[in-house]
Amino acid sequence: MPLTPAGRPVAGCVFVGAAGLELGWFPLADPGLLPVQGLSGAAAVLLAAALAGCCVRLWMRPDRSRSSGVAALVLGLLSYPLANLGGFLLGMLLALIGGCLALAWQPGPCRDE
Repeated sequence: MPLTPAGRPVAGCVFVGAAGLELGWFPLADPGLLPVQGLSGAAAVLLAAALAGCCVRLWMRPDRSRSSGVAALVLGLLSYPLANLGGFLLGMLLALIGGCLALAWQPGPCRDE
């Protein structure tokens, strides 16, 4: 299976990946301060890693976009209480938009090239 954008939920991948980057950016900007940040910093890093995993799964297994979309939605909602108001609300909104796009995506008809 080639890694081309045709037949893949590209917009959902972009938004979920951006959410993972945004949620993990501030806690990992200075890793020496991660122990000082406590539970919120650790939760933000774990949520960012999980969202990055959802992004990779959306790209590699587009037929499983529904479960990845639901996971991105749940992770985005969990980021609000666990990770500094969802990464200053931006990470949460990106995850919710990406999860909704992944849920709404449908594969196109098969074409013989």
